[in-house]
Amino acid sequence: MLMEMNLLTNKKIVLIILFILLVFGLLVVFVFDLNCLFKSIFHIPCPGCGLTRAFRLIFKGHIIQSFKYNILALPLFIFFITIFILFIYDIIKKTNITFKYLNFFVKHYKVILVFILISWIINIVRGI
Repeated sequence: MLMEMNLLTNKKIVLIILFILLVFGLLVVFVFDLNCLFKSIFHIPCPGCGLTRAFRLIFKGHIIQSFKYNILALPLFIFFITIFILFIYDIIKKTNITFKYLNFFVKHYKVILVFILISWIINIVRGI
């Protein structure tokens, strides 16, 4: 019983952190116009360059145009929305689906790194 209560408390803490990150992410996308620190220092785009502009386009419904700024925007958008929905489901139903979902990505980190590298190369070639 005590362990179940601690797990529920930990999930609530993670949910609060996720909510704060979501609000911060939405503020960055819609309010602030931040420059890439990596690009400022090294004069080449980072793998994440263009994501803010791409997310703005996705929120406006311009999904195809978002690929112009970063090819990983749509998969990342879907990933974060899925994580958020699964986590809420876990809290309500007291399951651990979110962590199983995340473990899948942890097991396949090499494939994810290849996609990030490809995105980075594309960003450098495009000069985003």
